[in-house]
Order: sequence, then C-alpha cells, then structure tokens
Amino acid sequence: MTISENHSDAEPYATPSESPTFADGDRKWGSMQTLLILSLYALLAFAAAFSVFHYDNVTAYYVSSIVFAILATSWAINDSRLRERTFHPVLRMLHLLFCPISLVIYLVCTRGFRGLGLAALHSVAMIVVANAAFYFVFYAIYFTGYWDLFDPIYFDR
Repeated sequence: MTISENHSDAEPYATPSESPTFADGDRKWGSMQTLLILSLYALLAFAAAFSVFHYDNVTAYYVSSIVFAILATSWAINDSRLRERTFHPVLRMLHLLFCPISLVIYLVCTRGFRGLGLAALHSVAMIVVANAAFYFVFYAIYFTGYWDLFDPIYFDR
C-alpha cells in the first residue's frame, strides 16, 4: 500500500491540483468582519438589557465602552487588511482612544460619502437594537410581576 504523494494537510478538501488563493483569504477576513459587526450589536444589546437591572453601575458602563472600542478597532484593522491599506500602529491607538469619532472618520476616508451614510445607518441600527433589548427586558420583567412600578418605593426621593 502506497501513500499518495499529492496529499495536502493544509487544504483537506482541495483537489491535488488546487492551491489556496487570495480569494480564500478574503472569505476568511470577510467572515471575521461579519463576526465583529455581530459582536458589536450583541454587546450593545447585552449592555442595554443589563442596564435595566443596574442602570447606575459605572463599572459596567466603562467595561462595555472599552470592549466596544476594542471590537470597533478590531473591525477597522480587519477592514484595512481587506482593502489592502496600511493602518499604522499609532493610528490604531488613536482609533482605540477616540473610537466613535475615529470610526466615522475611518469610514469617510476609506469609502467617501458612502462611508458617512454607512456610519449613519449603523448608528440608527445600533440605537434600535439597544432600545429593543432594553424595552424587551423591561416589559418582560414588568409583565411577569417581578417589578411593580406603581409601588411608591420607586417614587420616594
């Protein structure tokens, strides 16, 4: 019994004459883009739902803000790889520190005015997702009887 000489461990589903191309890498980076965007929306939904219970928790606000900035910066770095543009390490740090503003600037610089529309579209979508998560949890708790909002304890101050 002989072992085939064309056996490739790198691409187990590729035929022996095929080799991985840059398009395969694009697909990998593109799926990473989707994962990062979905993570941003999931983080916003979780933070909004968490704020129903702990609306005055400063630590949760800081943690969610830092994680949002890290995810958004990771998305921008990945997007620059897809567009084959240089993203200098100093710009990465500035992007991390000034995340919402720098993300809009990055989108406008890489996509022109279409980037401004894309930023506006995602801003509205993120507000909708956060409000939907907040009110879904709020009304689910209210209608299950866990909270009684007509209790005078909520209005004593």
